[in-house]
Amino acid sequence: MPCRSPSSIHNRDTAHVNRRLEVCCYSVTDAVIAQEAGADRIELCAGRPEDGTTPSVGYLVQAAKALTVPVFPMIRPRGGNFVYDDLEFAAMRVDARMVAEQGFTGVVFGILDDRSFIDVPRCTQLLSDIRGINPAIEVTFHRAFDQVTDPRRSYRVLSELGFDRVLTSGQAATAPEGIDLIDELITSFGNEPLVMPGCGVRPENAEELLATGALDIHSSATLSGTSGTDSATVRALADLVHS
Repeated sequence: MPCRSPSSIHNRDTAHVNRRLEVCCYSVTDAVIAQEAGADRIELCAGRPEDGTTPSVGYLVQAAKALTVPVFPMIRPRGGNFVYDDLEFAAMRVDARMVAEQGFTGVVFGILDDRSFIDVPRCTQLLSDIRGINPAIEVTFHRAFDQVTDPRRSYRVLSELGFDRVLTSGQAATAPEGIDLIDELITSFGNEPLVMPGCGVRPENAEELLATGALDIHSSATLSGTSGTDSATVRALADLVHS
C-alpha cells in the first residue's frame, strides 16, 4: 500500500492536545538516552531479535531508579506467536504482578487464541491481576493486534476489556503503509482505546501519522535493526509530537 500525503487523510488538528512519544528501548542505557532527548514514555523490553520480551528483574529495578518518565515493561515470555500454553501464561501472570507491585505506571502485553482472535479469558485474567494491585495502571495491547483475523471486532473487544491503548502498524509491514486502518479505527471508534501507530515510525513520516488524530506514536528511534536509541531521531520525533 503506498503512503499517502497528510492532506489525503482525515487531517485532525491535535497540535494543542497532549500528544506523547513512546520509545521502545532494549536497555536502561537506551531508555536514559531517549528520556534525555524528549521521549514521554518508555516501552522497556528485552529480546531485540525476538521483537521484545519481558525485561529482567535487574533491568526493572535499574529502570525504576534511573528514569523519571513513565516506563511500561513488556510482558512476553518468548518470541514467536502470541498463543501461549498454560505454563507460559502462568509465567506472564507472575511477571505482570511483579511489574504492578514495583509501581510501574503501565504494562504492555497481548494474547491471542489459536484462531487469531483476542484471547478474552486470559486477557481478562491478566488485567484483573494487574489492576487488583494497581487499579490506575495503564495497559497497552501490543502488536499482536496486527495478527488478529478481524481488527475492527478485535478493537471493540479490547475497548470492552478496558485496555488503554492499542499499538498497531495497521496490520501492514509499517505504520505508514497501514495508515488506512489506523485512520479508520480512530475515525470510527473515537480513539478509545487510544490507537498508537508503531513500526517504521520516523521523523519523515510522523506528521502523516499524527494527522490521523493519533495522540501517541511509538518508535524504536534507531538507525538500524541492531543499533541502540539514536538521540537525534528521538529529538526530531519529539519536536513533531510536541509542536
